[in-house]
Amino acid sequence: MDVKTIILGFLSYGEMSGYDIKQAFTNSIGFFYDASFGAIYPALRKLEEEGYVTKQEIIQSGKPNKILYRITDTGRETFLQEIQTPIVPAVLRSDMLVKIFFGKSRSEDEQKDLLEGCIEVQRQVLQQSKTTFKKLEANFDEYQRFCWEYTIHHLETTIAFLEQKSSSLLKQPACSVPV
Repeated sequence: MDVKTIILGFLSYGEMSGYDIKQAFTNSIGFFYDASFGAIYPALRKLEEEGYVTKQEIIQSGKPNKILYRITDTGRETFLQEIQTPIVPAVLRSDMLVKIFFGKSRSEDEQKDLLEGCIEVQRQVLQQSKTTFKKLEANFDEYQRFCWEYTIHHLETTIAFLEQKSSSLLKQPACSVPV
């Protein structure tokens, strides 16, 4: 699913500013789909050009004006059609897995530090996710709750897998890289 469709989904809950949309990405689906302001604002411009959203400028004294976006009936119809399309297999992009993939080129101490660092980062993300979940869970419907519980389960499983496999990876000799 693309950024434009997700924005339409967020706007189906009510009008939002670009900042509000970024916060919605970060605080609701950021673990499995995040978008930067550099992706959000061009998508909003395109959605407006296509007639899927409208915008209203709110004049604020002492602050920059606020732009609120609202989904149109056509935008709502398009969103509902898009979420009915077949599920596309996920493309996993993981900095952690790329670094582990090339881990044999590191010294034994570097390998140990890498694996410990991976586990620590996952623990931090898990703790942050649990904290955010507790703050926001009263506002979730069952589908949103499912996604958060899936995220937490995924992180817990990742940590357990890393802890289980780290010792066997560390038993493998490091490659000697010519200097």
